[in-house]
Formats: sequence, C-alpha cells, structure tokens
Amino acid sequence: MIRAVIIDKNKNSRDSISSLLNEIGGINLVFCYEDFDSLKNTEEIDLVIFDINSKESEKLLNKVKNIKNTYFIATSYEINSELVSLALKNNVSDFILKPVIKPILVASIEKIRTLKENKTNFANIISVFSNKGGVGKTSLAVNLAYEIVKNSNEKVCLLDLSSNKEDACVFLNIKPKTNSEYILSKTDESDKELLLSFLDRYQNTNLYLFPTLNEDIIPSKYNIKTVNKIITFLKNLFSYIIIDTSGIVDENSINILNNSDLILLLALENMSSIRNCQKCYELFDNIGYDDDKIKLIISRYTKNSQITVDDIEKTVSKKVFSMIPNNYLTLIDAINLGHPVGEVNPNSNIAKAYRDIAVKILNIDFSGLPKIKYNHGIYNLLRRMGE
Repeated sequence: MIRAVIIDKNKNSRDSISSLLNEIGGINLVFCYEDFDSLKNTEEIDLVIFDINSKESEKLLNKVKNIKNTYFIATSYEINSELVSLALKNNVSDFILKPVIKPILVASIEKIRTLKENKTNFANIISVFSNKGGVGKTSLAVNLAYEIVKNSNEKVCLLDLSSNKEDACVFLNIKPKTNSEYILSKTDESDKELLLSFLDRYQNTNLYLFPTLNEDIIPSKYNIKTVNKIITFLKNLFSYIIIDTSGIVDENSINILNNSDLILLLALENMSSIRNCQKCYELFDNIGYDDDKIKLIISRYTKNSQITVDDIEKTVSKKVFSMIPNNYLTLIDAINLGHPVGEVNPNSNIAKAYRDIAVKILNIDFSGLPKIKYNHGIYNLLRRMGE
C-alpha cells in the first residue's frame, strides 16, 4: 500500500487527482493540502503529488530536495523544459502535465511501487549504450560480464535487450533452451536454484544469459512493464546485471537506462560518433542523470588516430573512463569460436582492456552512487517541448 498526499492550491485539481488515485487502487490517500507548509511529517508518507510552476519552483524544490525516503510527482500546466529538468534534478521522480490523465498517472505510480518494493535490493545494474550502431556494444557487454565473473566469482546475468536478435547467444555459442515467455511465467517462484535453471549458463561459470525477448509477447505498449518485471526478477538472483541495450533512443530505452545504476556510453574516434555522444550527454543532463552514472568508453581506438583522447575529452567536456583497442582479428576469432576474448587470447590488448574495465567497475562503491529515478515519459515530454 502506498501512502500518498496531494498538495495543490486548486481544489478541482486536487479532487480530480484524488478521484484517479481511488480508481487505481492500492493507494491510501492520507490527506490533501493547499501548500507544502501544511505537510509537517513525511515519515509515514511514501508519495507526494504536488503542483509546480516556474514562479514558485525554487521555493518548492528547496523543500522537496531535503525530504528523504519519499517519492515526489510534480504536476503542472506549464510546458517548460527548464522547469522539468530542474524538478527532476531535485528529488522529483516524475513530471506530469496537467490535466493529469489516468494512464500516465498509473504508469508513474507503478514505477514508484516497483522502486518502493525493491529499494533494499542491492544488485548492480550496468547498461552498455550508444545511439549509434556498430560501436561494439555487444562485444563489451559479453566480455565485461565474463570478466566480472572471472575477477569476482559473483553471479552475473547478461540481459540481451539489443535490437540485433541473439547476438549475445552467438558470442557465447549458446542456444537458448528456454524462451523468454516461459521464464517470465515463472518469475513468482521462490526457489532461486530453480529460477537459475531456467536461464542459460556459460559453461560452468557464474555467467548466465537471459535471452532476447520475443517480440510477440512485448508489443510496444507493454514493453516497459515487461522489462521492469524482468529486471526485478533478475535482481533477486544476481549481484550484477549487464544489459546490452538497443541503439534506438525512445521511451523504452530511456526506461532501461532509468533502471541502471551505471551507464557505459560507447563512442568511436570520429566526429560523427563524438557528436552523437554529445547528444547523449545533453539528453542525460535533461533527464537529470548524475555525472557519476555515465562512464565514457572509447571503442576501437588506434594510437595513430588524428583525433586524440584529449580532443574527445575537450569536445564533450567529460573524462574518458577507458579505451578498447581496435583488435579486429582477435575479436573475430573469439566470436567465431563462441568464447569471450579473455579465454581465446587472454594476453591480447583487447582482453586486457575488457579486464581493466571490469576491475574498475568492481572497485566502484555502488551504494554511494545517487540512484537514477524513474522519469516516465520524459523522452516524449522533452520532444514535445522541442528539445
């Protein structure tokens, strides 16, 4: 049960949102207030839905950002990208345009419900992302997952959500024994060993693979819900979840990144890729991601490139986290053999690079990282605003 409060000067607006909350169910509407000053104690409150506008935003958000362990949904009649970005950077979980409609509110409530139910779960979720194809996302996702297992012996799941079907399976020479639809039907099982048996395992290691989702069970309107269900399921089984994401920037991919503790952003040493990298950083900044969540990795780098690492860092105003050398022959040999690079040629420069990234990630204190909040529909909202 979510204990909620509505704060809105407009009585009609309060009544409308109150009516929608009653229809949704599973919510205890504790009280409705006209202003924040009436909200004295938040210890027993899970959710605050409040009205915001540009004129009063600074005053309201100063109060919001100092309230811990409570989720906030801001509502407003203003279509203002600066207001949205400011709210999301100050402890607001979601921003909904007025008049509030039921499907949007339902989606926001469901995501907050998921956060509330799983906030004691400490599985580390890492997404490998680029909005440009052919940069080596799957190569990094597969080899990173393997190296984390090898260097920690933690249980790691590789979640294949890329647009290229079963690439991860090919890289590990795995033929999925169980389809994703069957696995999803078993997510309520409590026996962890039974649940692990549904997943494909790479040889005798602690590396497991969740296969590419079947398109027939995730039509677009259910995609977000399905992915969230899978991530919740996997968080109960693994220490690390490595997600090979789609290169398409849409509401579904933003949802995956929202679920992630760390985002590995890949770029190549060319101006087209670097410009795309800049666009990604602009999007992440608008959504409100903390800089510590984004790690820039240069893929397929060459020592004699006309564009240096210094050039890239100056252009995007970000530090490069790591570099993966352009060792095509070793990588292709590994793919053809269906093994990680670290097994095929552990002394190669590319294997050492994957190992270096894994060790750096294992040394990150994930508990100290600010959590990325669920910003439902933010991509479409920003697009409507002309961002």
